[in-house]
Amino acid sequence: MRLPDLSASAKQLKLSDHIFHEIKQMIFDRKWEPGARLPSEQTLCETFGVSRVTIRNALHRLKALGIIETRFGAGSYVKKLDPSVRMSSLIPVAYLEEDLESVLEFRMEVESGACAIAAGKATGRDVAALKRLLKKMLALQEDLGALSRIDLEFHYTIAQISRNNLLIKTYEIVSDVYARHMKRMVTAMGGDLGVYYHGKIVAAIEARDPSAAREVMYEHIYKNLEFIRTK
Repeated sequence: MRLPDLSASAKQLKLSDHIFHEIKQMIFDRKWEPGARLPSEQTLCETFGVSRVTIRNALHRLKALGIIETRFGAGSYVKKLDPSVRMSSLIPVAYLEEDLESVLEFRMEVESGACAIAAGKATGRDVAALKRLLKKMLALQEDLGALSRIDLEFHYTIAQISRNNLLIKTYEIVSDVYARHMKRMVTAMGGDLGVYYHGKIVAAIEARDPSAAREVMYEHIYKNLEFIRTK
């Protein structure tokens, strides 16, 4: 089989991108069942009419997204898929451009919901973990690099407290982007405002108040968005 004629939008993609999406869709369509071995690189080259380098690039991307696994000396195999894997194949595309405003808008919607869910599920141990992170943030006001890392950990911990695998996976997927932007925001704004809102977030979660938790997280991230819009 040779590659089909591409639509106008598909022509804008590099060949390696197109092959990646083709193979990914074939896996999602159950062309190969979970646990099945993919055809060899040579067979895939012949199937798609492309070079081995193109096939390897596509396979590396599929592996990075958790869609396939590579076994030394045995080839590539399809992993068991779940909804979070489908999300992981989509979300990074939205983050290829370093658009801080888009990242913050995304965070406002997703993290406010995650915070509300966390408030409904948090245990005493969960609240204690957040309080420990908040205490660390208070001690790192003069070290903004370290503060940004604890800030990131605080938000990720809330996703974990939600015990929602899709939210956790979403956070893990965009964590590298979050880390870069978190550092930029903390460096530009300082740590005072973040610590203030994190304290309010912990209080809302400890009170098991989903509405308050949602509202304060939304306001927290919106303040960051307001800041960059004035720059």
